[in-house]
Order: sequence, then C-alpha cells, then structure tokens
Amino acid sequence: MKILLVEDHVPTREQVEALLSPENDLVVVAQVGTAEEGIQMAKQLGPDVVVMDIVLPGMNGIEATRCILLDRPATRIVALSNHAGATLVQAVLDAGGLGYVRKNRAFEELIPAIRAVHDGKRYIGENAVKP
Repeated sequence: MKILLVEDHVPTREQVEALLSPENDLVVVAQVGTAEEGIQMAKQLGPDVVVMDIVLPGMNGIEATRCILLDRPATRIVALSNHAGATLVQAVLDAGGLGYVRKNRAFEELIPAIRAVHDGKRYIGENAVKP
C-alpha cells in the first residue's frame, strides 16, 4: 500500500520511513513537512494511508485531514502525535481520521495502526487517551 508521511521534523520522517521500509507491502511514496504539501501530494499521488503529524507549521494536521478526505474520501489517515489528550484524539476522529498513535509508541504501534486503518478499522494507540 502507498503511504504518505506528513511530518515537519525531518529526523522523525526518516525514522518512520526506516521503520516502514522492511515491510514489503508498505511503500512510502512521499515525505512532506507541511499540511499544505500533504494535501497537494495526496491529490497527486493518491496514497492509501497518510501518516499525519498533528502539530505542523501553518495549517494543523486535523484541518489537513479534513481537506484530504474531502478530495479523497477513500484515503485513510493515521495521526502521529506527541500529545495524548482525549480532546485531541476526538478531534482527529471527528475530522475523519481512523488512527491515532503517540510518537513515543510509533515503533510498536504504527505498522499495526496503518494496517488496521487500511482495512477500515479504528486504531487508538495504547497510551493515547481514548475519547
């Protein structure tokens, strides 16, 4: 499946790509650093899953999730965030995201989250506060 990474911190993007690269069925088609770039690349590349940081320069990841899903409703979104509050998790779900993983749990939870949301299932990571 095609994955788009939207994350403003380059080392985090590189770590996520390194985590996903051994998985034969997961292909990172692009990495971008802003929500606006993420929206544009989602339109151009048609990823199956977008891994979306929430706190981005300019537009935030929640609004970007809404924009991507308006244009490409079949795209699945997994939020990747340092924050764990129930209000933020609910905001991602309300925007149409299906997954939420804390960055400190990415190595354990991101691949299962991507697979779950790709199958249309919701995935809320262990240490995110469930709404």
